[in-house]
Amino acid sequence: MISFIRISFVTVFITVISIHSASAQKYDTLGSIAVINNIGEYKPQIADANKISDNPEVQDSTKKIAVGPYSINSKRINTPFSVEPIVPAQISGDPLTKLYNGLVKIGIGNYNTPYGEVWYNSLRSKEMAYGIRLKHLSSSPKYKDYENTGAFSKASFRDYGYAGYSDNEISLYGKKFLKEHTLSGTFDYDRDVFHYYGYDATINKLEKDQTVQRFNLFAAGAELKSHYPKPERFNHDIRLQYYNLMDLYKSSENNIKADGYVQTAVSGETLKINALVDYYNYKTNTDTTDNTIIALSPSFIADGEKYRASLGVTAAVDIQSGSKFYFYPNVELSYNIFEEIIIPYAGLTGGLHKNSFRSITNENPFVKSELQTKNTNTKYEFFGGLRGTLSSKIAYTTRVSYATVGNLMMYVNDFSDVLANKYDVIYDDAEVLNVRGEVSYQSREKFRLNIRGDYYNYKMENELRAWFKPQVKITLSGNYDLKDKIVVKADMFYIDSQFAKLFEDDGTGTSTNKTVAKEIKGVFDANIGLEYRYNKKLSFFLNFNNIASQSYNRWYKYPTQRFGVMGGLSFAF
Repeated sequence: MISFIRISFVTVFITVISIHSASAQKYDTLGSIAVINNIGEYKPQIADANKISDNPEVQDSTKKIAVGPYSINSKRINTPFSVEPIVPAQISGDPLTKLYNGLVKIGIGNYNTPYGEVWYNSLRSKEMAYGIRLKHLSSSPKYKDYENTGAFSKASFRDYGYAGYSDNEISLYGKKFLKEHTLSGTFDYDRDVFHYYGYDATINKLEKDQTVQRFNLFAAGAELKSHYPKPERFNHDIRLQYYNLMDLYKSSENNIKADGYVQTAVSGETLKINALVDYYNYKTNTDTTDNTIIALSPSFIADGEKYRASLGVTAAVDIQSGSKFYFYPNVELSYNIFEEIIIPYAGLTGGLHKNSFRSITNENPFVKSELQTKNTNTKYEFFGGLRGTLSSKIAYTTRVSYATVGNLMMYVNDFSDVLANKYDVIYDDAEVLNVRGEVSYQSREKFRLNIRGDYYNYKMENELRAWFKPQVKITLSGNYDLKDKIVVKADMFYIDSQFAKLFEDDGTGTSTNKTVAKEIKGVFDANIGLEYRYNKKLSFFLNFNNIASQSYNRWYKYPTQRFGVMGGLSFAF
């Protein structure tokens, strides 16, 4: 049974294979025949496959829905966010110095010399500034003149008259800062008292009231100055001043002065015009003098990379007992040869200088009340020299000038007075040669030093000498600041011999006297000042004057104080 089943199965299998092979051969389009080698009795055959050339396609079953028009409803969502400011980068500089409104200085010195000075000012402001200053200084020195014998007996010296003096000042100022201008105003009052002590008190016994002199000065001024940033605009500075000066003997002077300038840029250069009107009235018990100076000075200033040139002229009118017209050149040229180290310069100028009662008494208070005032006329002055800087700390200037001067003013003793202890003024034409040199050194604010020397040579037309005008003047000043705690100041000066005009009998038996030049020896003087700053508000000072204790005469018969010392303190508030 099993054998039968096996034979039947094989028979069916072979039949199926045969039918399949026949069917495959029927549909074979390639015409290829596969040969199969079998082991056994049956040899199967495989027909060629039919290739389908169609590419596969993906059928998307998703249904597309048409999209119609749509709109978005905008709505702002509040998102609060705080921004922290960023501090901008800055260059750190020195902080502003703390200012104080007021300062008081008081002191006392030998010769019974009290001193006091007060300042009160506004603090920093972009709108205005104002202040007031009060000062008092008085002294009662006594002078003795020793003979050359060196003996100190009673007969070896002579006393001078009472030499007490007093200086009192009140000054006020104010400034208003406008958008493009500054408006300023000042008022000053001075009351100065002194005595004509230049006489022999061992012979002439005079009271203080017999030699006293007093000056009262009232002065006021106003100024308007522009600050236009563009040079093409007309920058200007206009000043108006007035003063009244009166002495104890009813001599008085009134002065009104208006001056200023206007400047603008023309083709990149500067055109500047100066103008002046100066009128004063000088009145004494016996005479009245009116004097007016009117001047107009246009100039053209050209600046280059290495040069500077100023070309101009001055036209002036001197109205005093008639009118005189003058024209002066106003020319200066300079050239920077090498990096500001060597700058030669030269020029030609001239002008009128007013000799008023005020200017004369400021220089020599021992003049008499009735003077003859004339204007000094510098007809022309040639000058030239070198200036420059040797380093960032050292600067220098040299200058040589030669001038022809009309009505050079000088002082002479008034011998019409028995005591001859007052001075008069005289005038003479002269040729003046001046040689000047100056060197300055500055190391920040710690140390400053300045030295200047002048040499003068006068060739007078009529007078024997240029009276009381020394040939050589040398000044040296210095300042040393040690850590802003200790400050040392020093001033030294040398004045060459001067000459006073005296008269002596010429031996002819006539009333004519011979003019002689009395030499007044030169002098060297030095002053030293010390200051100790305890803190920002309080400091102490000690000043030494004429430390060599020399006895010398600035004016004939008028000796100056010997060694003097003054100590005091200053307080800021």
